Amino acid sequence: MKPNDLLQATIVPLTNLSVLFALIMFWLMLSLAAAAGRLGIWLAIVILPAFFRYLTNLVETIGSNRTPEPPGGEFFRWVGETWSLFPLLIVIGLAWASFVLHAAAATAPMIILIVVVGSLYPAMLGVLSITHSPLQSMNPIALKHFIQRIGFPYLIAPVFLLLIIYLSTVADGLPYKTDLLFDIFLIFSLHVVIGSIMAPHDIFQDVHIPDAVQIGADEITAQTEKTRIAALSHAYGFVSRGNRDGGFRHVFEVIDEDPDTAGAWAWFFDRMMGWEQNEHALYFAQHYIHDMMQHGEKILALKVIMRCRLVNEQFRPLREDMPAAIAAAESSGNIELATVLKRT
Repeated sequence: MKPNDLLQATIVPLTNLSVLFALIMFWLMLSLAAAAGRLGIWLAIVILPAFFRYLTNLVETIGSNRTPEPPGGEFFRWVGETWSLFPLLIVIGLAWASFVLHAAAATAPMIILIVVVGSLYPAMLGVLSITHSPLQSMNPIALKHFIQRIGFPYLIAPVFLLLIIYLSTVADGLPYKTDLLFDIFLIFSLHVVIGSIMAPHDIFQDVHIPDAVQIGADEITAQTEKTRIAALSHAYGFVSRGNRDGGFRHVFEVIDEDPDTAGAWAWFFDRMMGWEQNEHALYFAQHYIHDMMQHGEKILALKVIMRCRLVNEQFRPLREDMPAAIAAAESSGNIELATVLKRT
């Protein structure tokens, strides 16, 4: 990232009308919450989820080279897309740990904690925006792959984070509302910068699963959703007891009977990627890829392969699907993936 590109990214909250609108809106709402006394606590419970959802969305939008949009009513719900609230938990956890260390006069450990979390926070946000999985955003292997993919420019984000912490401290003497506005601007700038270092690498083009994964109540009936959840719980019970084949056999039967088979494959894959032991999700992904190859969905299959390789670089499709996967990678111009698959 060139210095001019970095400067443009930092001032996006002022130059982009949608982001500027969001900045002013959250500033006014948080100012109101701060001035509302006890009522402000309830206001904060409504505002903070929307604030952190918007930040996560900002990383994903900028990182995938899309134009940011103003936050809508869906941002203010505590339910739905709960993965996007994970940064709020990170901030709460860091604030609590820092408070405890400060109270114990452990200044050096507190500084080390802040530096370590600050260094990994951009990678955690990047992996979260790609996989929509809080577990994967804490996976050291996934974080390593993400940082390696970005390369040296990744350092810009943690350095910028430490800089805005310093600038926020310096601005403490300003009037409260001015200080709050400045802090929100810095936070918005940080998340734009995180998205900006991702954008040139087309990471979302490689590993992001398209809209089929985001299946909600508008696309499927309540009974279908209930059936899928029951099958997933059934499979997890079998897997946790060491009988993965039995658990997944039931899932495959449910998928075959699902009114939206393609959507069902994507739904189960997305949920399994949130399991603690992701090797089971990768096993399922091999069968998911096989189904897509059989139905000619080769580009989507490549994206699933790349997403799985972000979790485990040793991931490969089923042996019978390897020739088709290599051919699809070559025809789409993804020579790097084709070369890796040929090494098997």
